[in-house]
Amino acid sequence: MKTISGKSLAGAILLAALALAGGGCSPSGSEEKPLVDEKPVPVEVLDVETRDLPIVVESVGRLSADREVTLAAEVGGVVKEYLADVGDPVKAGQILVRMDSRDFALALREAEASLASALARLDASAKAYERSKALLPRKVISSDAFDKIEAEYKTAKATISQIEAMVDIAEERIAKTRITAPFSGVVAQRTVEKGQTLGVGSPVMALVDLDSVRVKIHLAECDYVRVGRENAVSVTVEAFPGKFFSGRIDRLGVKGDERTNTFDVEILLENPGHTLKAGLSARVRITTDVIHDTVLIPQSTVLYREDRREVFVAGPDQRAELRTVKLGRSHESLVQVLEGLSHGDRLVVTGGQYLKVGDKLAIAQGPTAP
Repeated sequence: MKTISGKSLAGAILLAALALAGGGCSPSGSEEKPLVDEKPVPVEVLDVETRDLPIVVESVGRLSADREVTLAAEVGGVVKEYLADVGDPVKAGQILVRMDSRDFALALREAEASLASALARLDASAKAYERSKALLPRKVISSDAFDKIEAEYKTAKATISQIEAMVDIAEERIAKTRITAPFSGVVAQRTVEKGQTLGVGSPVMALVDLDSVRVKIHLAECDYVRVGRENAVSVTVEAFPGKFFSGRIDRLGVKGDERTNTFDVEILLENPGHTLKAGLSARVRITTDVIHDTVLIPQSTVLYREDRREVFVAGPDQRAELRTVKLGRSHESLVQVLEGLSHGDRLVVTGGQYLKVGDKLAIAQGPTAP
């Protein structure tokens, strides 16, 4: 039997160890993990366009009737009947209240009787006067007698004028027992009852003209100086959300209020169908000028930093770019950009709060500008 020497055994062990070490560094154990792809940030963009920016002065006020009057009794007496009530439409000249006119009718009859008697006396004195004029040149009557006849004739004529005035007064008083509408409108208030005794000046009814309504606003001097009668006016009323009423400037105050340093401006609105009522609150928008071809963007897209204003745009390589912008006037939900953006830029309108400069973008077209 062959015996292995100690030197040969040590060499065999060394070869086995090298073989095992070589197996632990095989190529299959040296593979590297692949790099992860960059994930795009989903955003919506809006193509920046230039448009007109209206310069608008806004204020609030309260609607009132174009014309409003409180009718009162012009003669004293008892109310016989009223012919219209609150909410009733009436026409110009329509009788609203009728008062008892019997006393005035009796006074008229008395005056007419006096007038008839005076006319008879005037006829007789006129004939006497004509005869005396013919006799005077022939010395048939004396000058004193003629003067007396002439005086009686002139007195009779004056008496006729006086009594005719009494007749007119009696007729006018009868007419005033019928209280009529001075213009077409709607009865806003009734303050009398049948059988009520009225004195001169007692209020009877309130009448309003709602074919047109007006709203008075108060403007600061910096806004007032830009307002002219030709300016376009739009009015919204809280009771009718989303509805716009066209108006026109009817009156411009010429003196400012010393306490508030404001000027009064009155807006007139046509009101067919009497949709608008007196007392409703209204917001008035007066367009005083228009800035043409300016950049307007949604205010919600602006990032407000301590000392600057910024927006994100999509660059040509589909990566996020940050722009510093200079802002101008606001209009509703939009704001004017004076510097930093131009026509054709793609403004990030949603998703910008999650962006960093250089982020890759997954772009979807957003809604058009409001």
